[in-house]
Amino acid sequence: EVDFGRGEGLTRAEMRERFPAALDAFLADPVAHHLPDGEDPGAAVARAGACLTDIAAEFPDGRVLIVAHSTLLRLLLCDRLGIPLRQYRRVFPHVANGALTELRLSEGQSALLRFNAPTVRAPAL
Repeated sequence: EVDFGRGEGLTRAEMRERFPAALDAFLADPVAHHLPDGEDPGAAVARAGACLTDIAAEFPDGRVLIVAHSTLLRLLLCDRLGIPLRQYRRVFPHVANGALTELRLSEGQSALLRFNAPTVRAPAL
């Protein structure tokens, strides 16, 4: 996951109370103005992207399940799909807990096959 620094565990209202200017800057551009004492999202993408590249190289013809947190997933998707990182909150506003996102990595290209799909199936009748 991405370290949110002083914002870890706080609601937006609590952040607004404790550091309103920093929160406004974060909401305007969460990459250029990450939360106080938080991890630079670009560094998080570099860290996780290198891991993703290593996994894809090790399993070029297979499927691999990777479990990740919402913000890191949204940042990685932006990076792999050529979307500016600062847009991650706008382009991918919500990822449900336990949802499935499927990304194909092939020959240096990425394709989003499925995003935020529910994994719970209705019981058979």
